[in-house]
Amino acid sequence: MRKLICMACAIMMFSATCLVTDAGDTDTYLTEEIQSYCVEIGDEYGACPELLMAIIESESSGKPTAKNGSCKGLMQVSEKWHKDRMARLGVTDIYDPYGNILVGTDYLMELADKHEDIGMVLMVYNGDSNAKKYLNGEADLSKYARKILERSAELERKHGK
Repeated sequence: MRKLICMACAIMMFSATCLVTDAGDTDTYLTEEIQSYCVEIGDEYGACPELLMAIIESESSGKPTAKNGSCKGLMQVSEKWHKDRMARLGVTDIYDPYGNILVGTDYLMELADKHEDIGMVLMVYNGDSNAKKYLNGEADLSKYARKILERSAELERKHGK
């Protein structure tokens, strides 16, 4: 499943009936350091680096010190819910860009192993209450999931994938 996450993004993009405008079809504004972490960690986990970049753009606008309630850092990780994961991965500072991406990706891939459907994975990652309805075919893909998939596909095209 892990190696299929980029392919799953592509499949979801073909099945979505949305238009991608030229204005949004730009390379990422994330720093080189953050991009390199996405590539390194993405390779380690078999996750599409562009998917990680799209999540980071959406969750924190690339700001390592971003905070929204109990969610912190680039991928908006909650220390409360991921304390054990952080300990297992050796992450002690949730605001450290590498550690935050590592914890967020580890969680994302756990969800991918469990749910397989990338739309469902993104909805659960975002805490969407309609995720189960989506899985049962009773709800549409969330705006958040659609936005991440669209942006990931844009970045993949920019990176020649």
